[in-house]
Amino acid sequence: MLQTMLSQEVMTKAAQRLMKLLPYNKHSDVIKRAWQLYRTGHVYNVTVEEDILKGKVTDRGHTYEPSFRLKQAASSSCSCTTVGLCPHNIALFLYAYNQIDVVGNFIRQWKEPNTKQKLTGSKEKQKVTNTPSNIEHMTKTNIVDAWWQSFEERYDRMFLYDLTEEEHMRKLVQSFFPTFERPKSKAPFLDHFYYVHAALFTFVKLVHIPQQEWGYSAIMQERHVTQFVPKVQQAIKDLAKKTSTTMHEQLIYASIPYVRNILLGELTYFRQILDVYETIWNDVLTDPTYRKEECNWAIKQLNEKETVEQQIPFIAAASYVSFLLENDQQAFELIEPFPYLATEQIVNFMHMSFAKKQIHRGAEWFYRLEKHIESYLHSLRMNDRDWFVRTVLSAYHQYSIATKSDETERYEQLLQKLLPYSFYMYIDYLFDEQKWKELIELYMLEKATVDMIPTYHLKSVEQADRSLVLPLYHQTIMYYIEQKNRSAYEQAIKHVRKLRAHYRALKQMPRWEAYITKLAEQTKRLRAFQDLLRKGKFI
Repeated sequence: MLQTMLSQEVMTKAAQRLMKLLPYNKHSDVIKRAWQLYRTGHVYNVTVEEDILKGKVTDRGHTYEPSFRLKQAASSSCSCTTVGLCPHNIALFLYAYNQIDVVGNFIRQWKEPNTKQKLTGSKEKQKVTNTPSNIEHMTKTNIVDAWWQSFEERYDRMFLYDLTEEEHMRKLVQSFFPTFERPKSKAPFLDHFYYVHAALFTFVKLVHIPQQEWGYSAIMQERHVTQFVPKVQQAIKDLAKKTSTTMHEQLIYASIPYVRNILLGELTYFRQILDVYETIWNDVLTDPTYRKEECNWAIKQLNEKETVEQQIPFIAAASYVSFLLENDQQAFELIEPFPYLATEQIVNFMHMSFAKKQIHRGAEWFYRLEKHIESYLHSLRMNDRDWFVRTVLSAYHQYSIATKSDETERYEQLLQKLLPYSFYMYIDYLFDEQKWKELIELYMLEKATVDMIPTYHLKSVEQADRSLVLPLYHQTIMYYIEQKNRSAYEQAIKHVRKLRAHYRALKQMPRWEAYITKLAEQTKRLRAFQDLLRKGKFI
């Protein structure tokens, strides 16, 4: 609505008068303050009536009501009682000017009034400013820098005042990024490259917004970042399919500092940050010279950081780029002391090696993980150990497929090292392999009773070798007796009866007699249990 009420001619002339009233070299402090208030969303409720702008501006905890006269700027006023034009007047004008042209252009013209650039107030020219090809012709400097400056100006025009972190993210994903049109499949390299940078800019803004500690907003913040990652990755992959020229190569190299900005995001989004960073270094930044430079830069950064939290993003970056350079030893040494990072990266490197048909290299990565299994397992938080077990075993299956090996003994050794967290997977393995003795021993090691074991497991063992279940019944009977209550005793008697049937089927009744005599002696002080033994005619 405000845009339709503002005359482009009136706004342009007002801007020119303002520059004359307040030369930038003499009033830079006031102008910079106004620019900051406008950019950070402190201007709101703006209206225009009879060429007079009115609105509200919050500044250092106070709310002011400036009034800016478009045709007589010198007569403007503000509730802050400043004599003459104040930062609040100017911030109000900048907010309105944004409706007809890019504020950044106006500020640059204000700083350098003798340049050939003119204030046109043309909305069409504003649109042209944001296209990659036009920026290429507008500037002889780095096009990538010009792109990011245009992104920042477009971002500044978003109304972000008084938004929560989650609302800020939602606006970035649903309102800001969609303003960049996705290139068509036949678009040239430069258009796709521009779109990648727009995606990177949006992603950087997202991961620099702190996450709430808990609750719905925190969940939604994580979701916004997670759901945006595939969009960035797809843009990067589409770009990688385009043919680049020597000129484009210079732009690719100029993009590296902006890619590095990703690593400075909130550690809460560490996994998502790595996903984007790794994708662009794997698919686009493929020059070995660039990768060596990046690896050295990342190592230098981590050496300058004081805490592990500050170092981790650069450790991960240096390790990944080292892997791309096929310096696997350095890649491993960087991540080895950090179980969480090491586990994920080793598995990632293994998969990447196998995907490239580098079978021996992939196998070496699995050996590194295998070697550190027990130390990593016990250094993780308790609720993360199941994740670790699943990750390791899944990695083994991928290793087994890629190397075309069926090393069942090796797999069983892994399961043993990962106990007790691999218990159910080990049970399934022993059942599938029909290792009945080991199956019963594992159940007994975990102090399982007959009632805790799946019926089909028990029946399969009994059919194969009935004698294997005898120790399990002994353990079960003692478990119930130790409960020392009537219902538990009744359960024990039920299993005593079943145990006798097993001894009879095995034709080992002398052993049964010896067992029941010893059991009766051990429980002679438990009168209720003794009564049940007599009622069952066991003694």
